[in-house]
Amino acid sequence: MSVFLMTMLLGAAAMLPVRSMQIQLPDDATVVMQRVAEIASREITERADVEVSREQRADFTVFLATDPALLREGFAVADALGGNVCITGSDAAAVLYGVGKFLRTSRYTADGFVPSGWRGTSAPEGSFRAVYAATHFNNFYEAAPAEEVSQYLEDLALWGANAVVAHFPTWNFTGFDTPEARKNIEQIRQLLLSAKKVGMKTGLIQCPNQGFTSAPEAARAQPNRDESRRRGNMGVNCCPSKPEGRAYLEEVYARLFDEFKDVGLDYLICWPYDEGGCGCAECAPWGGKAFPALSKRVAELGRAVYPNLDVILSTWLYDLPPSGEWEGLDSLLQQDYGWLNGIMCDDHFDFPRYPLDRGVPAGLPLYNFPEISMWGRNPWGAYGANPLPSRYEGLWRQTAGKVSGGMPYSEGIFEDMNKVVCFQFYWNGDANAEDTLREYIAYEFSPECAGDVIDAVRLLESAWLERGAKSVEAFKLLEKVDAALPAWARNGWRWRILYLRGLIDSELAANGGRMEGAVLRDAFDELTRIYHAENAHAPVKPPVVD
Repeated sequence: MSVFLMTMLLGAAAMLPVRSMQIQLPDDATVVMQRVAEIASREITERADVEVSREQRADFTVFLATDPALLREGFAVADALGGNVCITGSDAAAVLYGVGKFLRTSRYTADGFVPSGWRGTSAPEGSFRAVYAATHFNNFYEAAPAEEVSQYLEDLALWGANAVVAHFPTWNFTGFDTPEARKNIEQIRQLLLSAKKVGMKTGLIQCPNQGFTSAPEAARAQPNRDESRRRGNMGVNCCPSKPEGRAYLEEVYARLFDEFKDVGLDYLICWPYDEGGCGCAECAPWGGKAFPALSKRVAELGRAVYPNLDVILSTWLYDLPPSGEWEGLDSLLQQDYGWLNGIMCDDHFDFPRYPLDRGVPAGLPLYNFPEISMWGRNPWGAYGANPLPSRYEGLWRQTAGKVSGGMPYSEGIFEDMNKVVCFQFYWNGDANAEDTLREYIAYEFSPECAGDVIDAVRLLESAWLERGAKSVEAFKLLEKVDAALPAWARNGWRWRILYLRGLIDSELAANGGRMEGAVLRDAFDELTRIYHAENAHAPVKPPVVD
């Protein structure tokens, strides 16, 4: 039995189920703190037959408080008088992280709510723990009701996520004022406002030479050198080495920053490729020459509106093919790095070697960008949940403590398990993926099924690239668990997308991969409803079975 599970069971065993709870706030509770209490109440009442109130005396009381003397973003869970508990955070957002730990280590039974016996303090090692919530392809973040998206972001905050980053895809639109562009901007605004309500930070991730489809021909970039065909080009990259291109880009990004004044932005992540880049002689090599120079100018435009904006430079797909981009960036930043707050690095495959072997340029903080959505299958997520804990633990271990946080790339909810594994690595670099999943399973499903679900996840991951006998074996375990789960867990979307993944893979393994039959049709239809993917584009849309 893992240390986590033993601690949770022993702690819970010391408490008796309660039927009523009070969540007590300090008199000067902020709007964020009030929202924390609402989230705690929602999570508990969804899982157990318990009356939770803010005013009435109850069988058990949770006191929420802040104490700036705690480590930054840290929390403490301690005993309070009368057998109650106090959850304290360095600020209101940190209280939410403590509430998440308390909820995940509590128990939810037919007899009521069994308060957690976990006591202690905890603070994150990584300061940047963001999710990139892509809003395109009519994926979940773009198509789901705002309330549902907001609740999902709150769920991630319970696991320690402290920022939400979005992207405005200029290459989809002719300009800022078209109905389609206004709709997308409003969706991003609501996404970021939802994050702010629980104390999360917000940001934009942009390729600084992206233009609209109406960008003037005189401003257009030359295609990237791209033998690997991974760098992407929507045809509307612009060249900052041309006066027309630079003026156009400065106009676009000054306007974009103005669009979110009512929200407030904390981060700007400048992105080099896919989409982005220019292959002309003045700009190349893009990552070691024109890209950082343009990013610095865009950062200046951003800080004119948001003076405390943190700027992170991504090195995605640097030196693919080799062209001296890392060396060029290193040389530039040795001369001028004060405008930057960090470097983001990752790849489709192993973690890039340059910052591990030769150090991060200018000694800046290093963040990763795990590709948790797209790896290994297409359409992404169309077959249900894609838990890949061993893959992401292996990639994390490659960085050997040199990464100070990161930002998983998310196309929806199907990679929920991958997200929590990454966020726990950012919180504690020595975290174990299996222990994280056990905590997740105990909370979202049931502690009693943790062993079987972990075994099923291992099998599903090992069969991720090629379905077979392991897929069938995994589904048998999931069927066993399904029969024993409480109704709230069995009917929840997290269980359904995992169960459907097992069902679909097992069915395809048994029938030779043929997309046919009522079983597959019904499974894909259910996933479509869960993802709100009725109008989704091909990359995120479950298959249609006749």
